[in-house]
Amino acid sequence: MAFSQIGQWETSFQLQNVAVHASLLPTGEILYWGRRSNPKDPDQKSLDEQATKTFLLNPKTGTSVPTKFQPRQGINFFCSGHCLQPDGTLIVVGGHIKDGVGVNQASVYDPNSQTWSEKPQMNEGRWYPSALPLPDGSVFCMSGSPRNDFVGNPNSQIWNDKIWLPVTGLTTPPPLYPKLHVGPKGQVFVTGPQAQLQVLIGADGTGGAGTWNMMSTQRAAAWREYAPSVMYDKGKVIFIGGGVDSTNTSQPTKKVELIDLNDTAPKWTTTADMNVERTHHNATVLPDGTVLVTGGTKGTGFNNLAGAQHQAELWDPNNPQKWKNMAPEDTDRCYHSIALLLPDGRVLSAGSGEGGDAFGDNSHTNAQIFRPPYLFKGTSRPAISQPLPPSNITYGQPFDVTVTVATGDSIKKVSWVRLGSMTHCANMNQSFMFLNFDHNAPKITVHAPTNFNLAPPGHYMLFVLNQLGVPSVAHIMHIGQPAAHVQPKNEAVVAKRVAMAKDIEVDFRALNQKVIAEQARAAVVVGITPACPYGLGPCWSGAFHGLEAINDVDVVRPMPSQADSVAFVYLKQDVLPDIDVWRREFEAVANAQYVMRGIEMTLSGLVAKKQLGGAEQLALAGTSTRAELFLAPFQAASKIEWDMVEKAPKPMSDAEAGAYERLFAALADHPAGVTAQVTGRLQKHGDHIFSLDVRDFKVDAAAAAAS
Repeated sequence: MAFSQIGQWETSFQLQNVAVHASLLPTGEILYWGRRSNPKDPDQKSLDEQATKTFLLNPKTGTSVPTKFQPRQGINFFCSGHCLQPDGTLIVVGGHIKDGVGVNQASVYDPNSQTWSEKPQMNEGRWYPSALPLPDGSVFCMSGSPRNDFVGNPNSQIWNDKIWLPVTGLTTPPPLYPKLHVGPKGQVFVTGPQAQLQVLIGADGTGGAGTWNMMSTQRAAAWREYAPSVMYDKGKVIFIGGGVDSTNTSQPTKKVELIDLNDTAPKWTTTADMNVERTHHNATVLPDGTVLVTGGTKGTGFNNLAGAQHQAELWDPNNPQKWKNMAPEDTDRCYHSIALLLPDGRVLSAGSGEGGDAFGDNSHTNAQIFRPPYLFKGTSRPAISQPLPPSNITYGQPFDVTVTVATGDSIKKVSWVRLGSMTHCANMNQSFMFLNFDHNAPKITVHAPTNFNLAPPGHYMLFVLNQLGVPSVAHIMHIGQPAAHVQPKNEAVVAKRVAMAKDIEVDFRALNQKVIAEQARAAVVVGITPACPYGLGPCWSGAFHGLEAINDVDVVRPMPSQADSVAFVYLKQDVLPDIDVWRREFEAVANAQYVMRGIEMTLSGLVAKKQLGGAEQLALAGTSTRAELFLAPFQAASKIEWDMVEKAPKPMSDAEAGAYERLFAALADHPAGVTAQVTGRLQKHGDHIFSLDVRDFKVDAAAAAAS
């Protein structure tokens, strides 16, 4: 098939590291780094190196060099968040101590001097955080797993170029690497991975601490991790694939959904499915407004390379009901891969690997560049010529662009694309819009964006496109607010805002203890195994929301047990949970990205001997809200606590194995039975037929003595 239909991949070339993190700088170079300084070192034993080595790629020549200066030893930027600031510097938030545990450092790279500088530390560590440029020039930072209890940091912060300001904390665990976009009125929208649209209203660099709202609209594809969310037009977002399918095939989805944040009440709508299911893929908005999807896998489970997808796909908002297959890439680009639009209209694809299997052959230090179909249309492409447009403009300012086009051709569109900064399927600096313009070649007058909410101050690529949709090489420009729009930072307001931190920030450990103290009932323990390899703590948010959706559940503790891969919930009333119903209700929100292994309960009542078949067996009397159930010995498979390394239940103790027999013996002198509190694994044998595998018990001594 012709390149004008499917594009072309150029010959791959080597980088000096696995490009897990990559940002296009205003200089036209790409700053990148990986997990380790030297991923090809055969003698390296640890994946948790406490250092970062950064490199600069010249995409025109394909050559890389280390940056002139390196980050200080002791900080690993792997699994950090990052975005470009208005002055063209790159801010990096968080990083890696070990899987699930992040650092609290923020650092800034200056592309002009190639220097790294450290900024004040954040409130806690952040591993898998997101960073977002805001319309006032500040930077919003959200989520990230902080410490050994692993649950995501609920307290977002705003960097105002001097100090970290607090944002109203979340009382529910935030997702890792949340998908963030600034709306047309300056709100921060969280479009995923959760299904329900979330919005932060009223937080800025100096003003209020913000209010979090959950909006009614939900994506049909439910919870979807490792999927790109792309603003492909002014305030319009496309969310593409990800996660695993709710049909329990454990495959990713190919569902694609759209939302228009310009609407008063935005609603998710579906558009055409991709041609193939994908997760761990990347999506890049191109100068003509189309969206290119590269890489990913359709394999079952987490990052199954057997299902790696090499064929790219293209979506056109002008023809949204069809995805077009593009040329296939040479290399697997799955977990830890990147894709960036280059100023010449090509797309860089690189990385993949450096997960738990990094010591194998799955980490790729090469890169490949895609030439989209528009580069093969016609015999020439338009050009932005001398004299070049101004390097700096303000909002609403018209500016002249000198263009060169072929005889008989003209400029059809002008596009404005923010420089990209991406990792883990998330381009934290990407946005796109078409600009209005007047006149035609050789000089056009372009009207700069007027809404700085949709085009936050910073650096953008200006493309002009001819009648065939062929883009020029971009001119990198800077846009900033005119003096009349810049609000001076009121130091008294900032100081007051900082003082608010203790009142608005959330401490999950304290909140967890508060929930425990307020409950008169024993918690129900739910065994949950996440599809992600880092355990229930770092991957807790989706499971939390899934548990909240179960009709029987009243309260979910905000913190699970990472060590045992279990969660704790409290029921609305004393009932025996139907595990089949629980799984359906749970997966309707959390999808098959988690396996609900089983339920352990603590129940109180009269325990007595009853005939079951030809033998005596213990039974626990029912109540007005739950039926009687038989008790059974605890088995190795009854164990709820899970070993993530062995991928099996933890070993049971001798005490657990003998609990049933000891309870049976306790009834020897009490033929009418004893009142006891019994803990064990709930088993379902049919409709409304349950038993409990006894792990532990406590007899009411006073009641036993009286009988």
